[in-house]
Amino acid sequence: VDPATRKQAQEDISEDGYWGVKQTSDRLVSFAKALTGGDPSKADEMMKAIEKGFGQASKAWGGDLPDICQKTLEATREKVEKEHFDRGSGENYRVRLGNS
Repeated sequence: VDPATRKQAQEDISEDGYWGVKQTSDRLVSFAKALTGGDPSKADEMMKAIEKGFGQASKAWGGDLPDICQKTLEATREKVEKEHFDRGSGENYRVRLGNS
């Protein structure tokens, strides 16, 4: 990989980069909300679909995805949870999914 390509890739996956955790998790939540018309009662369904996609990607990858992917999934969970809680649901994804 040439230096310019390496530099661009590092910028793209940086904290504020297009493929970084924040922007990617924002896009996932935005897409899921668009698919459900923003219906907060479908938060569980949204999160399950996102997790299914990450599971399929893991299989295609041949094992655990890179750390940035795990961080993106957790950030997505947190954002979906916040959207869900902001609308009065009592379910906590970390408890339901066994994450703490």
